[in-house]
Amino acid sequence: MTSRPTFSRGVRWIGLALAFALWYLTFVVRPAGFWPMMAGNILLLASLAWLGGRPLWRKAEWTRDNVVLGVAGAGVLYGVFWIGNQTLILLARGIPWLAHRPENLAAIYAGRSELAPQWIALLLLLLIGPGEEIFWRGFFQRDWAKEIGPFRGMLLSTLCYVLVHVPTGNPVLILAAAVCGVFWGGLFYWRRSLVPGLVSHALWDPLIFVLFPIH
Repeated sequence: MTSRPTFSRGVRWIGLALAFALWYLTFVVRPAGFWPMMAGNILLLASLAWLGGRPLWRKAEWTRDNVVLGVAGAGVLYGVFWIGNQTLILLARGIPWLAHRPENLAAIYAGRSELAPQWIALLLLLLIGPGEEIFWRGFFQRDWAKEIGPFRGMLLSTLCYVLVHVPTGNPVLILAAAVCGVFWGGLFYWRRSLVPGLVSHALWDPLIFVLFPIH
């Protein structure tokens, strides 16, 4: 009989390969609409995470402190992005690739025209945000933390989270993935719980993409 750690490790590598393939298809090849593809990607990857790494959380982790931390974290991360965007605007004259920042941002927000804002917000809040946390932090970071230590597990899962965005060729999106990966990975590292990051990610996505987009 295959041991649980070996089974989980096998599912993890399958999931990682799928994540790279699916992100490439969704962001680069784009054979179908962005939102149906993204929703399908997350459903598949979150299901794999549940299969390979359950339980992803304990009921006792849903404490008021963890939930409040997640809500506050969404606001803090939005503030980090707002300040970061203003900084990039100031630096644009001296750094060549920043001259294309408006086009890079426009590419990130291009999918907003494919679906009504309320449906995009619901997808981000209920599926895409939570599903990404389940896959990247609840499965990858949790498993790697057990195998190579919490800090190195955080670094490795964050690196993979960034690398899946590299084929987009969009430096702003890659930088955003790095900041988010460090932030949510850091929350998991600090609290040893998926709940704060899951709440933060679920709220931050519609906040920055639908309610108060950054330009």
